[in-house]
Amino acid sequence: MLRNLIIDNIALIDHLEISFQKGLTVLSGETGSGKSIIIDSLAFVLGDRADKSLIKFGQERAEVTALFEVDNGCAVLDKLEEYGYGGDCEILLNRKMSLSGKNEIRINGKTATLVILKEICSELVDIFGQGQHLALLDERKQLSVLDSFCNFNGVDIELKNVLYPKLNSINKELKSFGGSDAERERLLDILKFQIDEIKSANLDEQEEQELLLAHKRMVNVEKISSAIENAYANLDGEEGSVSKIAQSVASLRQISNIEESVEELSERLSAARIEIQDIASNLESIISSIDYSPAEVDKMEERLEKIKQLKRKYGGEIPDVLNFLDNAEKQYNNLSNSSQRITELNTEKNDVLSKMFELSTRKSHERKRVAAVLAQRIMRELAELGMKGTRFEVLFNDNVSLQDYSASPSSDGYDKVQFLMSANIGEPLKPLSKIISGGEMSRFMLAVKNITALAEKIPTMVFDEIDTGISGNMAQMVANKLAVVAHSKDAGYQSIVITHLPQICAMADCNLYISKYEKDGKTFTSVDILSTLEQRAVEVARLMGSIGEHALVNANELIEWSENFKRDL
Repeated sequence: MLRNLIIDNIALIDHLEISFQKGLTVLSGETGSGKSIIIDSLAFVLGDRADKSLIKFGQERAEVTALFEVDNGCAVLDKLEEYGYGGDCEILLNRKMSLSGKNEIRINGKTATLVILKEICSELVDIFGQGQHLALLDERKQLSVLDSFCNFNGVDIELKNVLYPKLNSINKELKSFGGSDAERERLLDILKFQIDEIKSANLDEQEEQELLLAHKRMVNVEKISSAIENAYANLDGEEGSVSKIAQSVASLRQISNIEESVEELSERLSAARIEIQDIASNLESIISSIDYSPAEVDKMEERLEKIKQLKRKYGGEIPDVLNFLDNAEKQYNNLSNSSQRITELNTEKNDVLSKMFELSTRKSHERKRVAAVLAQRIMRELAELGMKGTRFEVLFNDNVSLQDYSASPSSDGYDKVQFLMSANIGEPLKPLSKIISGGEMSRFMLAVKNITALAEKIPTMVFDEIDTGISGNMAQMVANKLAVVAHSKDAGYQSIVITHLPQICAMADCNLYISKYEKDGKTFTSVDILSTLEQRAVEVARLMGSIGEHALVNANELIEWSENFKRDL
């Protein structure tokens, strides 16, 4: 059970410490005082979503600590031991969140993950809020509600964790073979076209580079010719370098017998003249070899465009295209020789589907068995909540054949269910969502939660305004039921209830009054324990909407009646 809850910097709460006890604890107060904030804080420390908007304005972080006390032998202790958080029968949870996004979770002083926190807390507390009304009305979720009461003895685990993944694996491999025979033939045609297209191109990475260079040279042939011819004229023309150097050599040789130092220079000029003549000769050869052919340019451009198309279709570069070709050939060969493997896979698939259908049938039998028991228990609970004559039934879809199931296999089995109810004698059964009122829905949810808690042995149940749509005698019946389950030896779970009903407030073993006040221009939430009879009577009278001495008399009578009712349990 929950012993203590410490809240720091959540919404209107600056710092708040609340102690809880066994039995029925009721939180009451004016609308907007912060009752639901307390439940939101509890949900946060139990693993609910970390909503940074809950952090009190002006603060950087928020923190919630919860202390639980459980009995020896409680299943949650084994889980704590398994994860390394073992200790005595007290469980200390702490969770922090900050505006910067840094969050921290601790269990018994050791850091923990959100997944572990949720798993452990699922066996400590069950919080029922008004939003769960809608969840139970959703027919898509009613099957999971039914399954929570079933014991499938590992059938569901084998379906979900073994057979269904195996079926997916088989289907994936079959899909790699193209699916049906017709699809496989189409895929083979596509692969053959792709293979032939790439092979016929005879791609070569070096060829592309050579083509690009040759094409660049060809389209610039005029510029190249002009530049080379100009260079050649400057070297070996009538006024070119070769002629000038020859003249310089002749001039130097005339004085070589007079000035010995020019002999060496004359030899060097002669050597330079030979080198320049060779360069000029090469330039002349290049000029004579240049041949611009429009047809050749067209051919180059056609080839380059073909390479470009293949790269665009099959890869960014030629090595990518060749890699695509290699994979396509492997896939083609695999498909061409796949008949035997496909036959093996289809045989294996049929075996898996048969096994899944068999297990789904066993799940269906268990669901139908539990549905009949659950219907009786819910009707009994509803009768105790003032809804005598109410009929409840779980409607199943028609029987499904193996062929039908194989067309759309599911790891949940083949059942589809619908919750039907008739709240009045003589009225036909109709879908829950079509006929149930707000007050009936609250009582229906209370009935379901009582059964759930009893089955799962959850020690703490929290009800956030379960009194929606309830008043008068029905309100008293709900109050009585909450007292019964909180004091029953079979159930006996701790109940924490937010309410606006005087009947439930009067039935409480502990009354907590939630209010808000202003200080220094800021609003805060506070919690006061209504420990005296007079304090309790004032709050019950307030909820009655009465004033004056007679209101307190009526409130005291209701409290006295409630205390007598609990003593007789």
